Amino acid sequence: MQQELKWKKGDWVKGRTVNGELMHGYIVDYDANTGTVKVHVVACDRESTVGRTIETLGYLIKPFPVLPLSSDQLRSMTDLALVTYDRDWFMDLSSKLAGMSEDSGNDQSSRSNSWFWPAQR
Repeated sequence: MQQELKWKKGDWVKGRTVNGELMHGYIVDYDANTGTVKVHVVACDRESTVGRTIETLGYLIKPFPVLPLSSDQLRSMTDLALVTYDRDWFMDLSSKLAGMSEDSGNDQSSRSNSWFWPAQR
């Protein structure tokens, strides 16, 4: 029962349907009493399942791995946040992007110093 309690609406998951097809999608709803999870499927072995909401058992799915975003991906998503007028998302992405540039900026300054010729110093 505790596994079902970790799911939240909107979480991306991958796993199997009750019929055994591989699928991934996001959680629409879950029922901790029965141990079932409703998933909106975005990709599946059975093409007719794509785009539908299915109900599967909680132990047949696991969280979809989330990879860290590159700075180019963050910039693209920041543009998307601007276009959709999503201020909170824009502020969140901007702070992540600023944090990335600070980290790389510190590395850049230490690297750039080693590239100077003695005559340029």
